[in-house]
Amino acid sequence: MKIRQSWIVFFSLFLALSCSCTKPVIKPKKKPILRMNVIREPSTLDPRKGSEFIGSTLHFFLFEGLTRLNADYSVTPAQAKSIEISDDRRTYTFHLRNTFWSDGTAVTATDFEKAWKKILTPDFPAANAPLLYPIKNAQEAKKGVISLDKVGIHSIDDKTLVVELKDPTPYFLELISFCVFFPIKHTLDVADPNWMNEAGKNYISNGPFKLASWKHNDEIVVEKNPYYWEKQFISLEKIQISMVKDENTVLQMFENDELDILGTAISPIPNDVVLKYQQQRLLKTYPSAATTAISFNVAQFPFTSKHLRKAFAYTIDRQEIVDNITQLGEEVATQIIPSCLKKSPALAYFKDNDLRKGKKHFLRALHELGISQEEFPTITYYYSYSDLNHKLAQILQQQWAKNLGVKVELQHCEHKVFLDKLGSRNFELAQTFWFAQYPDPMSILERYKYRTNPKNFSNWENAHYIRLLEKTAFDATEEERAKTLETAEALLMKQMPLTPLYHWKTAFMIKDHLTFEEFPPDHGFLEWTRIGLKK
Repeated sequence: MKIRQSWIVFFSLFLALSCSCTKPVIKPKKKPILRMNVIREPSTLDPRKGSEFIGSTLHFFLFEGLTRLNADYSVTPAQAKSIEISDDRRTYTFHLRNTFWSDGTAVTATDFEKAWKKILTPDFPAANAPLLYPIKNAQEAKKGVISLDKVGIHSIDDKTLVVELKDPTPYFLELISFCVFFPIKHTLDVADPNWMNEAGKNYISNGPFKLASWKHNDEIVVEKNPYYWEKQFISLEKIQISMVKDENTVLQMFENDELDILGTAISPIPNDVVLKYQQQRLLKTYPSAATTAISFNVAQFPFTSKHLRKAFAYTIDRQEIVDNITQLGEEVATQIIPSCLKKSPALAYFKDNDLRKGKKHFLRALHELGISQEEFPTITYYYSYSDLNHKLAQILQQQWAKNLGVKVELQHCEHKVFLDKLGSRNFELAQTFWFAQYPDPMSILERYKYRTNPKNFSNWENAHYIRLLEKTAFDATEEERAKTLETAEALLMKQMPLTPLYHWKTAFMIKDHLTFEEFPPDHGFLEWTRIGLKK
């Protein structure tokens, strides 16, 4: 009996020691930090001045407007608590929540009023200022022909903002969800006009995150804003944003677990590995209302000729580009408006790779310009450098040489230099892109209403086109308005101041330990602020 008890004691001790030796190692939990990359420094961290994709992405981290656009295209109040709309659809009254800036002070209606009116100051550099033109007297104020006091933006008290529109604008609540409509702390803007240039105590924001540090051209770090009104829904404590330009280096960082997410326009996946990750089912894609296009400068010879613009547009093989260059199954663009922004099937306004028509228009252009084929000048094609843009430029160069017998020289630029060239209209032919800033075809079409629009790179204007866009405010039904917009789009394609190539699909990869929500396809963003850890 004693021997048996001794054996039991020994065996129990052995089991205990064995279990302690083979106890599984518990991996430490991932911290709620997102590591991401952008391919260049944002042009500005002031949402009033923003005009490019990377800057806009970061503005959504740091600020928030009156409304928020959801993934299903619905609009919900954000900084606003409730919204009243007058019977004539021209007056909007916004009642603000009790929300706070990142320094703990209250956000007021005056902060919105001052921010919007600053954009409309004639000498204030705001490429997106035309987005405010539905507001009463906004366009006239930007031109300097009317006082800012007469613009239809009024803070009645700290929590009430009244906005008067020039005409009914069906998409106004969607429009003001875009970052150009975000508020700025007006007392700070007066005390320190350069607050937006550096991180520190004077960079004050009202969004989900606050700016913690900014090493220019190297790294930006944002941290959870403790005063954000919905902070309980923000899982991430911090977002670390590196700035590495080379796509292959960034891919290696992702593979080495130095980044948690890779892709979208802010840090593209190299094209030569897209198929590999698709086959491994690691690539996530969804349609975006963003389009790569070519802008013709209609004020510069030889693209003053509509027939030449059509010749260049019709002799592009877009399907070859989608199949061999972009490789994400994008929508070939024979129309300006992407399908995801239309309730009815998208119309094709011309045939892809229509060589017969293209060559016919080329001969008509030569006659119109008074030159022979041999006298046709060498054209310079400008683009912002990236691996994808370079490959795209090369295939276009080859197609035009083969189909029209013209010589096109390729000229890539640093992104800032390229934007300056577009803004000054100092080009003949340029590769551009746009993304819809709100979920309505007008987001694209209104850019070409006036040649003075900073984003109307083509320098084109047409009186009938202007009348059509203005008519949409008074169309009695959605169907009638959609028809008017299609007529305007058809006119744009008939005049061809630009030609679309393909409508985007956003592609990205994300680490398994993270959850995410997509942002509406019209923006082309992810809802970065709603990324979190899986439980």
